[in-house]
Amino acid sequence: MTSTKADRHAQESPVSLDVVASVVRVSDLDRSLKFYCDVFSCRVAVREADMALLLTPQGFEIYLRQNDEFNSRAAGALGVHLLMWATDSQSDMQRITDRLSAYDSAVYSYTVEGMTILEGIDPDRFRVIVAYPTHRRLPRTAIAERLRG
Repeated sequence: MTSTKADRHAQESPVSLDVVASVVRVSDLDRSLKFYCDVFSCRVAVREADMALLLTPQGFEIYLRQNDEFNSRAAGALGVHLLMWATDSQSDMQRITDRLSAYDSAVYSYTVEGMTILEGIDPDRFRVIVAYPTHRRLPRTAIAERLRG
């Protein structure tokens, strides 16, 4: 059996990385903000007309996005949309870029408010997002437009 590029990357030492954020589609943003703040002691870090960034007491980011088009409880309509990963190591970001490129040749990155964002897809064709640096080194002051999609 031949070794693939992805197999070789998996054999390297692990990277320093955390899951730091979740994007959740909601039907009523104000109601959801109240729920997450009341129940989980979240605080609102950024608020826009159709989207908000909440921080948990430990700093986990929850992006709530109101989507008026989804009024039903159909599968995939509401709920968690994606997980965002982040690292504080530039070298780990490059290693992750290389590893993700082994699975997705269309990987790309861009910068928003000083944060580098890497995007690709997983084997099921779901979006994978990795940010550099983490919110601990660069507190978020805006919501990246790509999180709306």
